[in-house]
Amino acid sequence: MEVEVLIKDYKGVDGTSLSSSRCAQIIRVYEMLEELGAKVITYIDIQEESVKRHLLGTTKDSSAIRTIFPLLKKIGFVNYEGMFPAKSCFTELGTQFVLACRALNNISDETPHKEEIMSRLRAIKQKIQCQGLIHMFNDPEYQNHNIWVALKLLKEFSTIHWNEFIYTLTRLGHDETVEDAISYIKSHRKEVYSMTFVKPDGSPLSSTCYTYIRSYLEEAGLIRKISTMESSLTEDAKIFYSQIDL
Repeated sequence: MEVEVLIKDYKGVDGTSLSSSRCAQIIRVYEMLEELGAKVITYIDIQEESVKRHLLGTTKDSSAIRTIFPLLKKIGFVNYEGMFPAKSCFTELGTQFVLACRALNNISDETPHKEEIMSRLRAIKQKIQCQGLIHMFNDPEYQNHNIWVALKLLKEFSTIHWNEFIYTLTRLGHDETVEDAISYIKSHRKEVYSMTFVKPDGSPLSSTCYTYIRSYLEEAGLIRKISTMESSLTEDAKIFYSQIDL
């Protein structure tokens, strides 16, 4: 069964997550800003200086910044409005995240108790990402972000097929609610699993409408991969859900 999905139904998805490669890039930008210190700069200056220094390992450094920084702003890791001292761009929460990432990167095979230290640092990193998500949840500007749709479905079902997420977006596009979608999914799960989602021109819908969200939730330790299309909540997610009214 083919189901058409309009752009307005899935737009607004952040085009990145906080993978290990992204974290390495974020560390380099953070260190650049620390080096610039009290120098007053703008968001555009960050893009231009990153290009000059080839911090992101590509000629498209400025577009990479435009991808990474909006997500970091949503989760309260950076603040880059107007003009500001370079070293104040990263917030306290963002700085904690960078330090955790940097500590992870500095672990080598010679590090005593390597596995134990890595496990603890990953837990710290995940906790900071969850705090960032709570920050985002409490910001009215982002109350309609699609990540809350995914989290509502996971809260209801514990394990979801990502077709259920896309199907719910189509229902929201017709001015229905997540609860309406959940009600239908409960009695039609196999049908939703087998749906094929397409754009208005008939071309297949890109998986990026959910993969970045899925990656962030995995990196934050809230979900784990069951299969290519299925994810399940972790035990740690219970603590997260107790901190937001979702």
